[in-house]
Parts: sequence; C-alpha cells; structure tokens
Amino acid sequence: MKILQGIDLVKVGRMEQMIGRSGKSFLDRVFSASEQAYCGSKRMKFEHYAARYAAKEAVLKALKVRPKRSQRLSGIEVKREASGKPYISLSAENRKAWGVPAKAQIELSVAHEREYAIATVVIVIS
Repeated sequence: MKILQGIDLVKVGRMEQMIGRSGKSFLDRVFSASEQAYCGSKRMKFEHYAARYAAKEAVLKALKVRPKRSQRLSGIEVKREASGKPYISLSAENRKAWGVPAKAQIELSVAHEREYAIATVVIVIS
C-alpha cells in the first residue's frame, strides 16, 4: 500500500487577479465547465475558485508530478457528493499519464475564507 499526501494554500486575491487578467482562457484551461458553473453561481466566487485551484495543486503535489503543457488542470475536477462533501475526479487521460490506478482512493478536504483557501489531499494506492 502506498499513501501520498499533498497540501496547497491559495490567496483569494491572487486568484481574482489571475481570472481578471486572463479571463475565459484561464478558466477553461484550469476549471471544468461544471466547476465554472458552480463557482460562478456563488456570491464569493473567487473563494470557491481558489479552493478548487488549491485542490488541484494538492493532487499534483501528492503525485509528485508537473503536468505537461498538453495536460489541462481541468482534467482534475472537484465534484460534490449529494451530501456536499467535495471529492476529486481525475480524467482517464490524467490517470494514465500519472500512473493512478482506477481503484486508488483520493480523499479531499478544502476550506476557504475571505483571504485564503486551502486544500489537502490523501491518495491511497493499494
């Protein structure tokens, strides 16, 4: 069994600047359509974007990988269970490229407030 862990902290103001500067091209490269719809519907949308960005970075840190230019961060998607609990969904392309088996268990915890968002990821590969 292999246990991998990653954590990331994002300043909400920095995320707001990145989105403001690069707009739709940045959003499409980093966030899936459903993530954009979810975050865009929130009053404090930049906090939600920052939390999802932190989650994606935490996954990369846990796996000790740097995505290639052809691999979009939107292939790492933060989804929500019916209860509201967030979870990570990896695209088949990213799973294959990074050697993550389909049965790997990926646990995610996120938190955000006005200035910062944080995410921690634990991946268990048996």
